[in-house]
Amino acid sequence: MNCPTCNVEMADLEGDDLTLRKCGDCGGLWIDVADLNRVLLHNNLPGLESQGGKVDAEALTGQCPECQVDLVRVMGGDRAHPLQYDTCESCGGIFLESEFADATDVKVAVEEIVAFFKTFSVKKKLSAG
Repeated sequence: MNCPTCNVEMADLEGDDLTLRKCGDCGGLWIDVADLNRVLLHNNLPGLESQGGKVDAEALTGQCPECQVDLVRVMGGDRAHPLQYDTCESCGGIFLESEFADATDVKVAVEEIVAFFKTFSVKKKLSAG
């Protein structure tokens, strides 16, 4: 499977029975939506459908490496630390771009994915008063 960003063959990361691939050039990760939801729920986070975020209809994100349809960019996080991921509306695959250079195996990748989605779904807390 080729990276949607740089079109380089992505390498499988071994372990934990996850469908997880990493681009050696840009560091992006590709994960199946069912595997992502399992990771999120296992780490006491809401599933992807409850993470929130806003679709950026203007973003040019490339094509899904699985089914060759255009990916959709979803924006989240807060103003100080905006985050984004790309998703395929056909197969549900998720591409997390280039913040995962340290993910050399599945364990590290999962830790980084969990940290990403903890920050991605941060809700502004309103102060009383």
